[in-house]
Amino acid sequence: MKKTRIICWLLVLLLLSTPLEVKAETRSIYVGDIVTLEINSNKFSPEQLREKFQAFDILEIKSKADGYLLSLRSFEVGEQIIVLGDKEIIINVASTLDEIKREDIFAGDMGVTEPGFSFSWRLLFYLAAAVFALSGIFFLFKILKKRKIEALSPHQLFLRRCSTLSEADDKYFVSLTFYFKKYLESLYSFQIIGKTSREIVAELKEIEDLSSMLLPIGDWLNECDRMKFTGAVISAEERQQHYGELLDLVEKIDGQKEGAA
Repeated sequence: MKKTRIICWLLVLLLLSTPLEVKAETRSIYVGDIVTLEINSNKFSPEQLREKFQAFDILEIKSKADGYLLSLRSFEVGEQIIVLGDKEIIINVASTLDEIKREDIFAGDMGVTEPGFSFSWRLLFYLAAAVFALSGIFFLFKILKKRKIEALSPHQLFLRRCSTLSEADDKYFVSLTFYFKKYLESLYSFQIIGKTSREIVAELKEIEDLSSMLLPIGDWLNECDRMKFTGAVISAEERQQHYGELLDLVEKIDGQKEGAA
């Protein structure tokens, strides 16, 4: 899915006794779109922003002189209301499947047409049958492919997703963290997408199988946050080492799960 970057400008002006003002341009936001919010205020810390936007998958929080640039997206359709200061920010995520609605009626041409060339209805039938057959093969292929993916274990699906990532991608660590969260969600049937690293570790404390893994999981997530949000230059060697640590971590978690079963 092609990502479209939609920038919503939030001008947060803080004076000594002036209430918070939020100005935003209304745009269509769809599932998976990356939304960048410009927050011109140092009133909120990065942790507070993550908490306020916890319903979204936060990709990046970049500091600037007078505030932050917050990049996020959502894979859930619906309206989210975020309270920022004394204002409410409403982000409505729509599905691209409901874009076209046709309610108008087209008037037909009542004139008599001149005789044209003779068309073979048998040829039209053969063409329609061919299109129908090709469409059936296409949808059958998609169904079989989907069943094959669903048949994979969470560990196998995690490895397949990670193998498609490129270390040169700017969103490498964002995608790596997202796939790790999806793996944990599939393994233990709970939701942590959109939560901060601290919140994720708090959720994992409730899972007895992971009691011995909380410290390494927290360390890996915190290091990944540093690489994502500080703007530090990460070498290829550091990327490979961090990815290798995640593979070892997932291998141990998978072993813990199988041992518990």
